[in-house]
Amino acid sequence: MNMPASQCRHCGRLFHNGKSHCSGCDRDSLDPVDLSGKGNVYSYTEIYAAPKRFVQQAPYLIVLVEMEHGLRVTGRMLNRPVQIGERVELHKVEDHCYYFAAL
Repeated sequence: MNMPASQCRHCGRLFHNGKSHCSGCDRDSLDPVDLSGKGNVYSYTEIYAAPKRFVQQAPYLIVLVEMEHGLRVTGRMLNRPVQIGERVELHKVEDHCYYFAAL
């Protein structure tokens, strides 16, 4: 699955969706782009004491993924266990949350 993102028309920086202006050059000319949904696990943590909304899902894994294009995004990991450096791919986007699965 491709990852929806935004790119600044002036300086070329990439951003997660939802940004309204570029933090690099402070311009508001961001264009939507689709990026590869593949990356590597940069870091992760396992959540045991979850907020009320997610208590039924605990324990679950939150991963920080360094995408092929340089963005780092946080999301949920669908597979267990997980290792730093593991190759992952975006599986779905639901309720503004990225869900990754191991390749």
